[in-house]
Amino acid sequence: HTAVRLNEVIVSRSHDARLVVVNLPGPQKSPTCDSNYMEFLEVLTEGLERVLMVRGGGREVITIYS
Repeated sequence: HTAVRLNEVIVSRSHDARLVVVNLPGPQKSPTCDSNYMEFLEVLTEGLERVLMVRGGGREVITIYS
């Protein structure tokens, strides 16, 4: 399972971190996947004290200051 393997890598590399920042994976488009999505997130963050999940819009934003 993908979440289990990702969790193993995150925990092994960040076991002493006070905060872990990860990309919030997007849910699948199927309406029956809601509980699976929440389970995926729980497995992904298991064993981590504090996690900040960040979700972007998928587009690069460039701001020009003049």
